[in-house]
Amino acid sequence: MPPSTSDFLEAGRFVASMRRPLLLSHTKPDGDAFGSLVALRELLRSAGSRPLAVAFDPLPHTYDVFRRFEPVSVWRRDLDEKSLTDADGVVILDTCAYSQLLPLESWLKATTVPIMAVDHHITRDVAAARLVLDETAAATCLILYQWARCCGWQISRDAAAAMLIGLATDTGWFTHSNTDPTALRVAAELVELGVSANELYQQLYQCDSTGRVRLRGAMLSGMKLLGDGRLAVMRVDRETLHRTGATLAETENLINDPLTIRTVVVSLVLSEQKEGPVRVSFRSKAPIAGFCELDVDVAAVARSFGGGGHRRAAGARIDGTLDSVEQRLVEHILPLLG
Repeated sequence: MPPSTSDFLEAGRFVASMRRPLLLSHTKPDGDAFGSLVALRELLRSAGSRPLAVAFDPLPHTYDVFRRFEPVSVWRRDLDEKSLTDADGVVILDTCAYSQLLPLESWLKATTVPIMAVDHHITRDVAAARLVLDETAAATCLILYQWARCCGWQISRDAAAAMLIGLATDTGWFTHSNTDPTALRVAAELVELGVSANELYQQLYQCDSTGRVRLRGAMLSGMKLLGDGRLAVMRVDRETLHRTGATLAETENLINDPLTIRTVVVSLVLSEQKEGPVRVSFRSKAPIAGFCELDVDVAAVARSFGGGGHRRAAGARIDGTLDSVEQRLVEHILPLLG
């Protein structure tokens, strides 16, 4: 159930008690994660607090659009746990799962400062004193906009731009199945605040590096189509990244390319990390009568492998080699595709 007016007002009073809140989002942050960090930092500053926004990973080239804002601090590069001693609260954005907060999981479990979470995902296990959750929301940035409006916070042009980036990227520039009337209304209101949608689109989707374009070609040329073309599997190993000159962060959103194939219902991308488990991204099409009848909940699939996310977009980290992880995933998913 979406937060009520009283829910937003109570959350506003809760965060207002923090003078130096620590703002966090998940590892491998996407547009909604970065957008949430930037937007809430601006909103809380306008309300009189001194928030510290921290990302677990540096800003990837894919999101150079965020260089228009004051930088977000990067964990272990710009600060460490000693820098958190004056934090009197924590706001976790766009996740509520410890598995996506591993660099500070132990600190979060041990701290005595109040924790709140603002999120739109189903998966959650963080022990937060206050939750602002809406699983129906297209993006966490949309929830932030509604929260700001309800509390009467000043929305600067930077805050509005950051929220539009988060909303637009989580809806695939308003093409994904989570694009509902609320998402479109909020987008229109953000544009009315002076944000140029065309400018953001160009900086997001028309500024790829040469390496990313070459990586796209390599991934598509190696794509496997299984289950009568219903399942697409793409892989990224370190050798491919070296050969194309791309970075692992530049794989983001390339998972959507196979979904342009009429028969494909589920798309997977398996990415080899420098160390640790294989990172897997999942996407599925929404069913449409007479076009795509199958309805595959990839969040449920991801949960079977220790991950989570949304019905149409999810992720997991799975121990094993690329070959062994791919085999396990294919064996699990093909029966779901008939």
